[in-house]
Amino acid sequence: MLSSGGLGTMGYGLPAAIGAQLAFPNKLVIDKPATQYQMNIQELATAVINKLPVKVAILNNGFLGMVRQWQELFFQERYAHTRLDASVDL
Repeated sequence: MLSSGGLGTMGYGLPAAIGAQLAFPNKLVIDKPATQYQMNIQELATAVINKLPVKVAILNNGFLGMVRQWQELFFQERYAHTRLDASVDL
């Protein structure tokens, strides 16, 4: 298991999964992202070019999750720019 340790590295999962798959080509690698594809969808090209069978679990709650969580916890639910009203059909 690879983790950013909760350090707020939005977009960490897919590059980490790609690295894990390159390091262990015969293992099953699953990326459980938050909203990272808004941050680094270009990494999908790296996986395709290298023919990596990384599995991605898509969980769409319609928000930039970590930012919204901080707005809930520390900013008295004053939300700004965290709702994704339009999203890509992944």
